Parts: sequence; C-alpha cells; structure tokens
Amino acid sequence: MFSKLKEIASGAAKSVGGQFAKASSAITDLAASLATRAAAAADLGRILDIIEMVPGVKFERPGIDAGYLDTLLAAVQMGELTLAIHYRKETEASVVRLYPLPAAAANELTGSNRFFAKVLINGDDDEPAIQMLINSEHLANNYRHVTADTLINALAFPIENVKGGFIIARSFRAIARPIAGWLLGIIFDQGERLHRRLRGDRDDDPPQPPSPQAEEQHVDTPAASTASDDGTSSEPPSNQSSLADDDRLMEGEQLRQDRRSDRTV
Repeated sequence: MFSKLKEIASGAAKSVGGQFAKASSAITDLAASLATRAAAAADLGRILDIIEMVPGVKFERPGIDAGYLDTLLAAVQMGELTLAIHYRKETEASVVRLYPLPAAAANELTGSNRFFAKVLINGDDDEPAIQMLINSEHLANNYRHVTADTLINALAFPIENVKGGFIIARSFRAIARPIAGWLLGIIFDQGERLHRRLRGDRDDDPPQPPSPQAEEQHVDTPAASTASDDGTSSEPPSNQSSLADDDRLMEGEQLRQDRRSDRTV
C-alpha cells in the first residue's frame, strides 16, 4: 500500500510545476516516509503544513461560541490551523483557522465541565505542538459516526477547492488516508473509554455496537505509535484500554453485573 502511495505522489510531482511544485515535493517526501513506517502525529502536522503551501488556499475562521462547541466532537489544534470534527445530523469535519482553544476556555464558554485536552506532540516551553480538544459527552455518544473518509475529505477539500488543485488532489488523498486512519483510531479509543465511563454512571443503558462502516474503518487503521498525554511514545490505539482507571471502571462494572446476577438467582 505505502509503496503504491509513493508512486502516486512521485507521479503527481512530475506532472505539476510552478505554483504547486513546493506542495507536490512535500507530498512526495511524506509519501516516501510513510512507505517505510506507519502514520503518526507528526505526519498530521505535515499534512496541515502542506495544505498551507498550496497557493490560493483559504480557511474559514468560524466564531467560537457555546453553540459551535456543543456540536464539536474533537478538534485537532496546531498553530492557527484546526481540524474540527462536528456531529449535527451527520458527521462534518473541516480545516479552519483558529488559535488553539484551551479546555478551560471551552468549559467557560459552554458553562460546563466536559472538555479536556489530549496532547499529541509536545512543543517548546511546555506548550503542545499538536493537541486534541475533546467534548467528552458528545464524543462518547457519537464517535461511531466518524469515518476515515470524513477526515480525508476535510483535509483534501482546501486543496481541491483551489483552481488546478485537482492535479495533486489524488496523491494528497493517498497520503491523507493512513494519517486519517491513525487519527480515527485515537478518536475511537477515546470515545470508547468515555462511553464506558458514562455507562458506569448510567449502568442501565444498553451498549450500542459500532456501525459496520465505522468498525471497518477502525480495523483498517494502520499500526502506529502515538503520543501520550505527557508526550511519550505508546502503543498503537486500540479498542481495549490500557489505562489503570479504565481497568478499574471495567472491574467495577463487572462487580455490579455479578451482584445483579446474585440477586436474580
């Protein structure tokens, strides 16, 4: 897969010149890197950098208020660029120009305490280079609606929307796919942990199986090492939580189920 990706990107670089040459070269370099290893957080940052290289690309600057944040599932923040993932009647994602919004500011705007931040890559002066702002309640209830295609379309749209951008769009989509799959793995992992916690609060709620499309996208996610909250490398994201607090939650849930079974007997 990754070797084919490299061939596609190299072909695109040969077919364009002038204003797209710099972005095409960056796509080729990233494709070559991905051909020898799996996607990671740094590659998502390079994807966002490539988008900005394309002449004529423009980003929306949405107003941040309670209504905007209430529909937010997660926002991947890097510099002034943010990949915002929303769920309204369907999943929506877009790359927008926003300064990183801290979790405390999001909680203050919404008058709630449901936002938290997950650092993907640490930067200088203890400031995160890339972080994810997560709406815990909304993500826990709706993460199954997110697909890799949703993320790929959001990343590719700014380039495809530029005159002549279709020339490099195919190769750009090719390098975006493994990175979107990696990011989808994190979203599913976080969503399932949060869902288990909500089930701990509302024990009578029946579990909802993931949709076939979302489950298929998650299974196809390439293996990748991710950055934990302290910036250290960890194992690839998976559906099974490795955190101690999640283990305790699962044990508590099992004890409750055992008690109900004893009462039934």
